[in-house]
Amino acid sequence: MKALYETKENSLAELKVTVDGEQWKNANEKAFKKVANNIQIKGFRTGKAPLDLVRKQVSEREIWFEAIDLVAQEALEHGLNEFPEIRLVDRPMLDVENVNNSEAALLFKLTVYPKVTLGDYKAVKYEEEKVSVLKKDVDHEIEHLRQHHAEEVLKEDGKVKNGDIAVIDFEGFLDGEAFEGGKGNEYPLEIGSGSFIPGFEEQIVGMKAEQEKDINVTFPEDYGAKELAGKDVVFHVKVDGIKEKVLPEVNDDFVKEVNINEEVKTVDQLEKYLKEQMTTQRKAEAEEKATNKLLDDLSAICSVDIPEVMINNEVEDTFNTYASRIQQQGMTLDMYYRIIGTDEKGFKEQLVPEAEKKVKIRLILEAIADDLKIEVSEKDVDEEYEAMAKEYNMDVAQIKEIVPASYLSDDLKMRMALDSFKNKKPAKKSADKEEKAEETPKKKSTTKKTSAKKTTKSEK
Repeated sequence: MKALYETKENSLAELKVTVDGEQWKNANEKAFKKVANNIQIKGFRTGKAPLDLVRKQVSEREIWFEAIDLVAQEALEHGLNEFPEIRLVDRPMLDVENVNNSEAALLFKLTVYPKVTLGDYKAVKYEEEKVSVLKKDVDHEIEHLRQHHAEEVLKEDGKVKNGDIAVIDFEGFLDGEAFEGGKGNEYPLEIGSGSFIPGFEEQIVGMKAEQEKDINVTFPEDYGAKELAGKDVVFHVKVDGIKEKVLPEVNDDFVKEVNINEEVKTVDQLEKYLKEQMTTQRKAEAEEKATNKLLDDLSAICSVDIPEVMINNEVEDTFNTYASRIQQQGMTLDMYYRIIGTDEKGFKEQLVPEAEKKVKIRLILEAIADDLKIEVSEKDVDEEYEAMAKEYNMDVAQIKEIVPASYLSDDLKMRMALDSFKNKKPAKKSADKEEKAEETPKKKSTTKKTSAKKTTKSEK
């Protein structure tokens, strides 16, 4: 076999593989036998007729294209081995440039990884803001704990005021007709929480227990249920009872009741613990913010024409992740679409900008890693497998079945490239995971796919 490779514009390329000599001869012989097994000639059982009679019933072109089916995969793999720089992002399309008794010239039309034009990326700065936690921040967090552990006491008399919990029955009407999802009984509504649509809670203030009232509100224009968005409605409300929150005193007994940590038993220990936790959280937020700024800056100075198929694949991956999480929460996709006011097509369209951004960043980091000559060793990959197995509580062998080593190696290279900005020194040979995945890892496919779509024989 002989192979020629030529790149085109917009991440397109052509791989021409010529099959000739004994390989083509053998392929034709196998193709003829395969065709002969399906030929029916009067007086003979299917596949049992003499070969001389069969040849009169079969055209050369039919044998040639059957032979192409037999040899195409081998030809593609030969071409990819001849040009290891080829990185496919979609299944190749197969066309036949020429075919005769002596050879078949197969043309594989490829979509390959795009070329990234790196700007002056080394001038991009990673700047992480310094964080601090003040006493008032800790006090604010303790106040949240007091609110969470407050005792709800039924008021004997009085009116609903801000901060109270009004236990209400309600039913909503649109143009005089009750609408779906607008009814509730003995609902504990904390006034000032903002959990109902704007204007609802404010009109509860001042009501007494057992009092009934009609409340007029307008749904937001961007409300999920389109039939209610922007509409004026009336809620008939009855206050069943009023509860007020009695906040606990902050002392050691309160700390023990909160039981935030086994080692935290006094107010001083609680304040220290909260400060440490808030500091850790704010540092993580500062790092995330600085990382996002860095990636945005890199994206602005580096350019790449991304093949549409790469964006579509990322959209599908993101959609499947969302779908899995939604279903884990006990909600169907149809229910979710109703809430956000769209359908599957519209939802996927909303994912396109973020998908395009993620693909671009990934390609840029890969290009930077190559430019910095970052290498990933087998030891790095093995250590990453061990870390993933520990994180997901799975055997290493299971992780290896799900995530190919090539995928893990590429991922490590990108993280090392990112670390090179944060460390302000040559990239490390290994890197800790920067973020924890929320789900069991899904099976990853390798980059180089070696099966091809083929145009119909009539088009040859």
